[in-house]
Amino acid sequence: MIVIPVVADQLRNAHQIERNGNGIRLEKRDLASIGKLELAIRNILEDGRYRKRARSLKQMLTDRPFSMKKIFVKHMEFLARHGPLRQLDHYGRHLNFFPYYLVDVIAFVLFALTIVFFFFVWTLRCLITRIFHTKLKNE
Repeated sequence: MIVIPVVADQLRNAHQIERNGNGIRLEKRDLASIGKLELAIRNILEDGRYRKRARSLKQMLTDRPFSMKKIFVKHMEFLARHGPLRQLDHYGRHLNFFPYYLVDVIAFVLFALTIVFFFFVWTLRCLITRIFHTKLKNE
């Protein structure tokens, strides 16, 4: 594999692929020069270690103790027999708009920031008035 991580967990996955010897990691900026991509493709195609590792991974996936289809069917049978599990039901889906999106917390923070802003402006205004008032008295 030649992996080029862009966002989120792709960077971690790309490092893991490179560390395990399953492929080569390139950066986005490496695509600007054709040389690095060409070198990576040549390395993947010519280096026998990557071919050997790919065959090993294929065999591991083939020899899995349970196929994904069997696991899915077992989970569906379990749910059909026992119904949805309440302990796995996330409480957040029962909240209405205000607590779910923390409207009260956001309103409090905005209120506090507004108070701090007006206090700052008032203090600044008092200082400027005092400075100009002192200058006018001195003249």
